[in-house]
Amino acid sequence: MAAFNLKKTLKQIDPDLRQALFLRYPELASLDWLQLKKKRQVDLLFNALVALPNNQKRDIQFLLRTFLSMTPACHLKVLLEELRGHSPELVNTWSKQESRIDKVVWTYLQARAAFREAVIFVRADDLAKSMYWRKWQGVDCGQFSADEDRIRALSQSLIDHHSGEFRGDVCEIHPYTRKNGAVYLFAYLPNWPENFMVFNREGELESLNLPTAFSILYVFTPKTGSLEIIASGGQSAQLELRRRFYQAMTQTEVEDLDPERPTYSLDHLLEEGFDFTGQDSAKVERVEVSRLLVYPRVEGFNIEGLQLRIRKGTTWNKIIEKLDHMLTAIDLSRAQLTVEEIWIRIQCSRNGEKRPRMINLKVTPRACNLKSIDDDDLQEIGLNCLEAWKISHD
Repeated sequence: MAAFNLKKTLKQIDPDLRQALFLRYPELASLDWLQLKKKRQVDLLFNALVALPNNQKRDIQFLLRTFLSMTPACHLKVLLEELRGHSPELVNTWSKQESRIDKVVWTYLQARAAFREAVIFVRADDLAKSMYWRKWQGVDCGQFSADEDRIRALSQSLIDHHSGEFRGDVCEIHPYTRKNGAVYLFAYLPNWPENFMVFNREGELESLNLPTAFSILYVFTPKTGSLEIIASGGQSAQLELRRRFYQAMTQTEVEDLDPERPTYSLDHLLEEGFDFTGQDSAKVERVEVSRLLVYPRVEGFNIEGLQLRIRKGTTWNKIIEKLDHMLTAIDLSRAQLTVEEIWIRIQCSRNGEKRPRMINLKVTPRACNLKSIDDDDLQEIGLNCLEAWKISHD
């Protein structure tokens, strides 16, 4: 979790929004808010917050952390989408908020329902970047419904599916419908108990043996029929989850189908003669790889994967030489490998700037962090590079 600086966060929020946010706490109502009208004058508020009971401090920290997590450009797009759906008359005022965090706080104050659902869908979008995401196009099936009876049927089906793991007889499913029509079903089942060191209400340290929860996420779009599943396990496990979804939610038995191909191609990077060239040299000064994770594609190996962490300045040819040396020791070749993850560092041309701008890409066959980069120009450069290297299918 990223470090949290309360005073720095308070200084980022518009004074009027800040006052409206904290006046909800009776203990803060008597503050001299005239002294807090300037954006960076927060000492009075800071001291008052520090003096609050621990439970309130915890709630405020969680809320402020949530605000900060919603400020990336890709998350603001989700926030705006939900605001348009819930309260379109507020969009114009939202656009006039000066900073990103002001847009987030303003939405929290003025359109709580839009804010709450945006936070949920941002979490789902972040889960979709994980290695367990798969998507299928629509198939012939019965009418989809997310009514209580069918959700109860899906819940029981997931309980039955995990019975061999001693997961118990509990499964909660929380349905949400996005404004674009996609239906999100978060299914929570018990995880194995874990020991946590926690502070109790009296401030004493104790150990808790808690049955935590793990989640399965279904995203179904009735308009197109597409189904996305985010869950642990390989393709066979997810095919079973897919079958149970259609059985419960559309009352249809469906045949197994392969999911859509991965979004990004990486295996060709290991082919003889590949190098990171072809991009616009006027915009890109240097390309380096800082990490490479490969898996064997053949049966019978106890090695799950090989990971290379690479020193700055190492060329791609040297990386391949090192990989070949490692493979010789275990009697494998590059043709028997699949690339599971690669970290690419792109140094952009300076164009008169003192420091070159950097793009740090983390790419797997299913996901890339390119969309989380806030700078549109850097996004364009990164996308052009991925296309030049034939990594992106777009």
